[in-house]
Amino acid sequence: MSQTRPKVHAGTEMSSRLGEYDLLEVAAAMRRLSERMASHVDQPLEHLVEVAVDTVGGARWASVSVLRGDRFTTAASTADQAGRADALQYELGSGPCVDAVLEDSVYVTGEVSSEPRWGDWGRRASAEVGVNSVFSQRLQLHEESEVVAGLNIYSDANDAFDQAAIGVGLILATHGAVVLSETLATHRSRNLLKALETNREIGVAMGILMMEHRFTRQEAFDVLRVASQNSNRRLADIAVEVADTGTLTIPTSHR
Repeated sequence: MSQTRPKVHAGTEMSSRLGEYDLLEVAAAMRRLSERMASHVDQPLEHLVEVAVDTVGGARWASVSVLRGDRFTTAASTADQAGRADALQYELGSGPCVDAVLEDSVYVTGEVSSEPRWGDWGRRASAEVGVNSVFSQRLQLHEESEVVAGLNIYSDANDAFDQAAIGVGLILATHGAVVLSETLATHRSRNLLKALETNREIGVAMGILMMEHRFTRQEAFDVLRVASQNSNRRLADIAVEVADTGTLTIPTSHR
């Protein structure tokens, strides 16, 4: 994935400065995000959107859009309004969060109902959801070719996001993407270790059955699979029992 700086599209000229925003507050927000995501590794996106609303000036709601294959979903949101604003974009196939993800860009607008880039979405988002300002950007995840994500920040006020808010949001998304990438890598490692352990137990159980009953590898695996189906238990659990006891009991099914 390209790590080039994304394009920023806004209704007015933006400065790279954070204006009068207190950088200590930004640092504190980054720390809160890291602490929340580290202490709740199973829900990193929920904490990212919460910190976004708490930190970005003018923010009312936030969400994370995720693209897998050709399908968009909302993985986390702080309120129904954010999820509904996202869903309208998925339905129409266009909008700030969809375009930010697909084009690797940042989109900001302070009056969605008159925004020519997303006419249908803007009018409906304003009328049906109460969204008037939006700030969407793609999260630069490390080596996540199967998953593409975007952070969406919404407000019911017009012109909600000034230069300071945009600068803070860009920093937050960069930091959040790093933490999220690390969390995803940890999950993959844990799942891999779990899979390896499961395969080891199944291999041990198959070896026992092959030795005791002169089964082939395929026959030993088929016996484990039948035992799993007939007992309505996971094959891995059956394998652990065989490895521990050296025996396998296959319950007969009753019609």
